[in-house]
Amino acid sequence: MAAATETDTGFDSKAFLDELRTHTSEWLCTFVHDLLAQQRALRVKELLARRVLDERQQVDLRDDVLQSRHGESPRTARQNVELARQLEALPAIAAAAHAGLLSADQLRPLAELATPETDAEWARRGPNCSPVDLERMARSQRGVTSDEAAARREARELRWWWEPGSGMLGVRGRLPDVEGALVKSVLERMVERMKPPKGEPWDTRAHRGADALVDLCKNYSDATPGPLRAHITFHVPPQGPPEVDGVAIASDTLSALLDDATVSNVTIDDGVLWGARTDTECVPAETSRFVRARDVHCRVGSCDESRGLEEHHLIPQCEGGSHDPQNLVLAGRPCGHHQMLVPNGPYRLEGHPSRPDGLTLVRVDRHTRAP
Repeated sequence: MAAATETDTGFDSKAFLDELRTHTSEWLCTFVHDLLAQQRALRVKELLARRVLDERQQVDLRDDVLQSRHGESPRTARQNVELARQLEALPAIAAAAHAGLLSADQLRPLAELATPETDAEWARRGPNCSPVDLERMARSQRGVTSDEAAARREARELRWWWEPGSGMLGVRGRLPDVEGALVKSVLERMVERMKPPKGEPWDTRAHRGADALVDLCKNYSDATPGPLRAHITFHVPPQGPPEVDGVAIASDTLSALLDDATVSNVTIDDGVLWGARTDTECVPAETSRFVRARDVHCRVGSCDESRGLEEHHLIPQCEGGSHDPQNLVLAGRPCGHHQMLVPNGPYRLEGHPSRPDGLTLVRVDRHTRAP
C-alpha cells in the first residue's frame, strides 16, 4: 500500500515543493517576502482581536481553554495578551507592523520600549534596529528589581559528575551577573595567555578553557583570595540600570559592589559618547598593610578567621566612607562575615577599630545588638 502524501488538511507538501522548484530564486525570494508581509499583517490583527476579547474578559489565562485552542504554552499566552494591551496605545508601531515592516522579534521589545509619546519615533526607527539591540534597550529601560537580583542569586548552581564510560568529569553551572562577569573575565584572560610554543598551532579554545579551570583548581590552595574587582558601567545622565559586562544589575547589587569594584562613569547623549572616567581607586597598599598588621583576623565578634580576609569599610564608600584606617577593618569571606555587613547585609560594625574591644555589631534596621 502506497504511503499517503496528503494530510487531512488537503495540503500536499510534496506537490507544492515540486511546484516551487520550477520557479527562479528571484521569484522565490519575492514569494517569501510577500508571505512574511501577510503573516505580519495578520499577526497584528490577531493581537488586536485578542485585546477586544481581553476587554470582554473572555481571556482567562488560569484555565486551559486558550492553551488548548491555540496550542500555546501559558507563558506564550500571557506574553500575547500583554503585547496586545501594549499595542493599543501604540498605533504607529501597530501600523508599521501591519505594513510588514516589523518582525515578531522586533515588535515585542519595541512595544515594551515605546511610549505613546515616542510611538511615532520608534515606528520610524524600529525597522532599522536589530532585535538584539531592541531587546537590550528594553531590558535597560525595564531595570532590575531587588527581587530579580535575589532570584538570580538563588538560581546559581555548579554541578559535577563522573561519566563512567568515558572517564570524564562532566561540569555544568550558572552564575548571576557579577559573579558571572568575574569568572568570564578571569577565564578569558587565562585562555588568551595560553600561547603555544613557537611554530606550534594554537590549541582549541575549548581545550584551553578546560585547562584554565584545572589551573585555577590547582592553584587555589596556594592563593590568597583578593577582592572581587567587578567593572560597573554607569550612564550619565542615567540610561537605564548599571551594567556588569553588559548585563543589567539591581541597585542593591550596585551598592554592595561599590567598595570592591572598578567604577566607570560614561556620559552618553543619543548614542554618542561624550566623556568617560574610570575610578579605579582602591585601598592604598600602605593602608592595607597597616590594617592587616593591626587586625590579623576577622573583627566581627569573636571570630578568629585568618584566611580570605578583606578590608571592610565601616562607613561604605557608597555612603561617602573613606580609606582612612579608622574606617577600615578586616572581615572574612570564608566565615561569611564580610557578606553580612553593610552594604551587603543587615549588620554594621561601629566603634573604634584601633581598640581590640572597640567594635560593636549592630543590626541596621533595628539598631539593636546582634545575637
